[in-house]
Order: sequence, then structure tokens, then C-alpha cells
Amino acid sequence: MAEQVRIAVVGPFSGARSAWGELLRRSARQFTEPSLVWEFHDDRGDAEWGVLRAGDVTDDGGYAAVIGHFNSAGAEGALPLYRRAGLPVVLPLATRPGLLAGSGGGALRWCPDDLGQLRAIAAAAAGHGLARLLVGHDDSDYGRHLAALFTALPAPPLALSALPSPWKPRAGDAVAVCGTHVGVAGVVRGLRRAGFDGRLFATDDCSVGEFAELVGTAGRDVHVTRLAGGPERRVEAAFTALAGALSGDPAARGERLLARIRAHADAAFTADGELDVSPGTDAGHGWEIRPVRPARPGTRGTGGAPAEVASFDVAVVGAGVVGSAVAAATAAAGARTALFDAGPAVPSATHWSGGIVRAYDPDPDMRALAVRSHQLLWGRSSGHARRYGFRRTGSLVLLGPGDLPEAVRGVVELQAGGIEAELLTVEDIADRWPQLAAGHAAGAVWEPGGGCADPRLTTSEYRRQALATGAQVLDDARVFALEPHPLGGLVRLDGSSVLAHSVVVAAGSGTPALLAERLPAGAGTAEPVTRRIRYGYFDRGGLALPALVDLVTGVWGRPMPEEPGAGTLLVGRPVDEWGVPPGGGTQLTPEQVEYVRDGASTVWPWLREARCLGGRHGTDLYRKDGPLLGVVPGEPWTVVAACWSGGGFKTAPAAAESAAEKVLANLRRQGRISA
Repeated sequence: MAEQVRIAVVGPFSGARSAWGELLRRSARQFTEPSLVWEFHDDRGDAEWGVLRAGDVTDDGGYAAVIGHFNSAGAEGALPLYRRAGLPVVLPLATRPGLLAGSGGGALRWCPDDLGQLRAIAAAAAGHGLARLLVGHDDSDYGRHLAALFTALPAPPLALSALPSPWKPRAGDAVAVCGTHVGVAGVVRGLRRAGFDGRLFATDDCSVGEFAELVGTAGRDVHVTRLAGGPERRVEAAFTALAGALSGDPAARGERLLARIRAHADAAFTADGELDVSPGTDAGHGWEIRPVRPARPGTRGTGGAPAEVASFDVAVVGAGVVGSAVAAATAAAGARTALFDAGPAVPSATHWSGGIVRAYDPDPDMRALAVRSHQLLWGRSSGHARRYGFRRTGSLVLLGPGDLPEAVRGVVELQAGGIEAELLTVEDIADRWPQLAAGHAAGAVWEPGGGCADPRLTTSEYRRQALATGAQVLDDARVFALEPHPLGGLVRLDGSSVLAHSVVVAAGSGTPALLAERLPAGAGTAEPVTRRIRYGYFDRGGLALPALVDLVTGVWGRPMPEEPGAGTLLVGRPVDEWGVPPGGGTQLTPEQVEYVRDGASTVWPWLREARCLGGRHGTDLYRKDGPLLGVVPGEPWTVVAACWSGGGFKTAPAAAESAAEKVLANLRRQGRISA
């Protein structure tokens, strides 16, 4: 059994701010690998307790890293202790300005600082035509610190002043209240009791569902600042990077571990470890303002989702590569778009995708989507495609004798679509790639323009486009059900609902639970079923190899130019495990490694002796009648895009284009967007 790696998780697991600690617990539960041990240290959301817990962690001497410290003042006091101990620190949500200034490294912060959220509040108030913004606090140290920062902002977009005591805002004023979500809720209730009916803004500690419950009916016209996309996204991204770094190199510590975390991160950082924000971006970059309405009686928002009912033109359920691309397309077309994750119980298959990109597929329908995807994205200029994580290594598809007639038709179609492709004999393969063994095959389709992509980067780029064109990313709100509504579809969340005039279901393994028997017209009778995906990273010894899919044995592989597994060959072999629960992980047993190695060595004989440097497993949705891509019968407002049977990543751009066109056509018929 691999040696266990211990990580200290420091946060508020008790007390008034424990709702924030739950974000840490929830993310840790997603990485339940036997080799990673998350040990929780409760700092109660208090600065002094944070320093005490840091002392406990460093005195222990057995931790590889630290993640947490939501309390910025506690983080500020704890960082010198960690730095002296050589412990890397991951800070998902500590937002105090200048926290890492001059540190020279040792910590990485996944969020922008508080100056951005204060500017976002001021800009929102000015945008509503308000002339004056009064700034108050909940009398906590945190609230007083934020309020002082606020009133000292240089060149704000409207007049700022401290809220007079006793608080007496006048008509036409807006009020910003800084502090903890419990304290701010009390201030808001007091202001409403005193007769103030104007607009209220609350700072980011209030972006947990508990705030809506605490504020009650006083929550009318209250707006909360939160990190763009929700705080949960930052926490999950930080855990993903740390877990990935340690899974790939369990012995990494100190500077080496920090470098690996950076390589696994979905963001860039400065030398000091601050989130690297491009110059010239909006003053409120990284922050968004969202209205809050009171929770319905007997309900409680969770996971940071405000308990509210909102209305959108399009709701996209599923934040993987297809869902993110759909959201980018519909938002760019002017549709008010919301993008939801299907929830932690049904992680996107994109997260576990092998990322092989090619235009040839033996199925004509999938091939048509792959050709169109090549035209939309993969075949564009190298600079453009690289932004999406794509690398051209060439693609080789090994064929059996029965595959040859369809391959002949397929190569003609690829060439007609402007894609360079040719049929190779077994002798051609041996001449070009002597390190491959293809004697069991009858030939191959070769695409010089094929290759592989980092699915995480591809999804992130589509997500960035969606946010830039006005989409709201609500992946901290778990979707429980989809229901018809006279105006479209109702997306049921925990304690709230979202009305959408059109809905796209791109929820991967979560699709059957959301749609049940509601399949697109002409989809056949086969029921979707989940299947395990499993692959390993094998040292390729510097060999230059193409991405490869073997239709004879079912094995596949591609070189890994990026983390995790940079410098390896990612190799997968079909696993006969069906009806498995959604989910995945970053560890394989020795038996599972040998199963992959044994099958793959028929194509890459040198794999018999190659070191395995780790592996992953996940879940995808399969269906013998092909993918689900179309309108749900009797529901012209609902489109489904799922069931890619393990090969959908290469077709994602075209699948998203098709789904987006269908919902936009529906919105145009309704007159909700212009033709």
C-alpha cells in the first residue's frame, strides 16, 4: 500500500462561520484516495485561533501542505510559521489585500483580493443611478477592516461616506454593509425595521445560503458580492490542484510541491503566489453582484447558493466541456444564460476524459460531429487551438478487416471537409513508428492534424468566454430535478428554483436521473448505462508518439505534454464494469495497472517494462443506439446533449453548436432574442 500523505485543512468547522468550513469538508470528500489524508483543524473563523492552529500543524512536522485559512487575519499571522517550516500553503478564499506581498512564494492564493469586490459594489451602485453609497459594518474586526478599505478607495465611481451613527440613510441612498454573514444579516434586519427601503449591498462572507435564511423577509433588494462563479469553484479548484500534485508525486515537498501545484492549477500566479490578473481588466474583475431573496419557509440553501427564484433565457445543466461551450454560444448570441453543475454526486465525464482529438470515427454520425468540431476548433491555427489546451501530435486509428470499408468512406469525408487524412497499411505503420506493434491490425487512418487536448483547459476557455459574454455560472447550486413550466422549464435546486425559457441537459452520468424516459425523438429504445473509465500514466522514455485508438483491441493512448503525467503516455483499456455509480479518483490498484499494461502492450510492446507513474478512473455514459443530441419529445424548450460512449470529447465543439442552435431557435420563435 502506498504511503499516506497528510494534508492539514484549516478553517471554521464550528461557530458562527462554520457554513464556510463545510465548503472545505465537501471538497475534501471528493478526493477520498487512500494515499491522501485530510486532517481538519478548527480555527473557528478567528484570527488568534488561526495562529494557534498553525502552531499545532507546524509542531506536528508530518504534514505535506496546508489548505484553508478563510480568515485573512488568521492567514496573515500563520503564514510566517508555515514559511519557516517549509510547508506550502493553498489559500482558496483569503481575500485581504497584500496578503502575500513580498513573500517571495510559499503560498498560492486562488482568489482576487477585497479591493475588487469593493469596487464592484461601488460600480453596481453607480450603475443603478444612485448618487451616494453609505458604508457601514457589523462591528466585527473583519467588518471594520473592510469598511475602512472601502471608504479609502481612490476615485470611486460615486460618492462614498461612512454610515453615520445612529444609522440614518436617506431616500436615494444605497448602503453597503461589511462583515460576517451572521453580523450583516442582523444589520440588514435592523435597517429594515428602522424604515430603510433602499438598496443594500453585503460583502462576500454573505455569499452562503445560510445568509438568505438569517436575513429572512428583510432580504428584499439586498445584493451580495461573491467571487465570480461562486466560492465553491475556488475551493474545488484549489483542492483539485493540490490533490493532483500529490497523487502524481507523493514525495514532493516544499518548493517542488509548490511547482507541481502551479502546474496542476487552473490559474496563473505571480512570483509571490497571488492570482495573476491581467492588467487593464475591469476594476471588479473576479467578482460579481447577485440579488438575494429570502428562503422559503422550511428550506435552507446549501453550498453557497442563494435561496432565490431567478429567470433566464437558457439554463445549461452540466458544466463540462459541452455544457460550458453551449453557455458560451448562447450568451454570445444575447441570451441570458445560467450554467449549472449537475452537482457533486455526478461529476462531469470531462474531468476524467483522455482528451484524444481526431476527426475519424467509425460511426458516421459521430464522424460528422468530429469533422465539424475540427472546422470549428481543432483544425484552426495553432495559436488559437493551443488556448484550448490542444496539441498536434497526429492521430492514428488502427483498423480491423471489418473496419476497412467504412474507413475508406470516412477518409473521403474527412478530405472533403478539408482535413488531411490517409489510409495506411500495416507496413506503413511499421516504417513510420517502429516502436508500435500493429501486426494484429488490417490498416489505419492517419490524421497529421489530430492530437490531444487538456480537457480542463478546453473547458476553462469556454467557461471564460461564457462569463465574458454575460453568462452567470451557478455551479455551486446542485440541480435536483427538471420540471415542465408554462414558460419553459423549472430547474429545481436545494431550497430554490430557476425558471428558464430553454434548457440544455449536458449532465453526463447525471442525465438519466434528470430526464428519466424523456429521450429525443428517434433515439431508439436502448437505456443509457454508466461505465467505468480507467487509465494509467506510463513513462514513454522520450519517445515521440501519436495519439492512438485501436479499434481491434479497444486500447487507446496519447502522449501527455501537460500535467498530470507530463512526459508519459496516457494509456486506457476498456473495463467491463457497467452500471457503476458516478465519480472517479486518481489512484489505481496494482492489479488495475497490470490489466491496463497487459492489454496496451499489444500495441506498445515496451510498456511491459515501463514504469507506471499513476492513474485515474472515472465514469461515462454509454448507449448502443448512439448519443442523445436533440429536442426532448413534447418539450421544445428542452435539449439534451449526452451519452457520448467514451468518445465525445473530440466532438464537443460541434455537439455544443448543435445544442445551442436548437435552444436559440426556440428563443427566436418566442421573440425573446432577435433573429
